[in-house]
Amino acid sequence: MKEKDLYIDDKTHEIILYAEKEDESYAPVLCSSYAVANHLDEFFSMKQKLELTLSQEFREGKISPVYFFMVIQDMGPGDLAKRMGISLRKLKKHFRPEVFSKLDDRKLNKYAVIFGISIDQLKASNLH
Repeated sequence: MKEKDLYIDDKTHEIILYAEKEDESYAPVLCSSYAVANHLDEFFSMKQKLELTLSQEFREGKISPVYFFMVIQDMGPGDLAKRMGISLRKLKKHFRPEVFSKLDDRKLNKYAVIFGISIDQLKASNLH
């Protein structure tokens, strides 16, 4: 891509890309991309709505913190099961609040490390 093709007039979402300059060398160029300019705000809005929906489901006792943090952190069940070293079937049981409440501290600690949070945050009854 040529340097002149990168310019989109949007100063709110700038990124750095490498482009071919007039002298045929490559160098970093500060610009805005079409996707960033037109879809980033929509993405964050949808992400925020998802978080609010999951928080409501958690408060209603429909999902466990394991499911909440897995979705918020864009993990799939297969990925999380593999990181935990458990079967997918067992992981899906941990999505239920009544099963989650019986997990031992070793499993809770492992989940907390994977999600990058403390055990207290994982056990918290007020997610967002």
